[in-house]
Amino acid sequence: MRVVVKQSVPPADEVTTEILATSIVEIARGIRRLRDGRLTDDALFLLLQPLTGGLPRKHIKVVFDAIDRLERTYVKKPAK
Repeated sequence: MRVVVKQSVPPADEVTTEILATSIVEIARGIRRLRDGRLTDDALFLLLQPLTGGLPRKHIKVVFDAIDRLERTYVKKPAK
């Protein structure tokens, strides 16, 4: 599954907090869907390792974990 986050304003314009929050939420959801799929984390890390210039698996795991935490840390839950 591929998640694409597109900026809805021209790059020269200011990015609103709503766009930033939406992007963080979508990226975090994409990482969760990827990790909840049938492949193990080790398989994902092995597949990604050549694309990262040979980063160690533990560094890729740290990035995955950090992206997942972004939403919980920096995006408020919608008001009910």
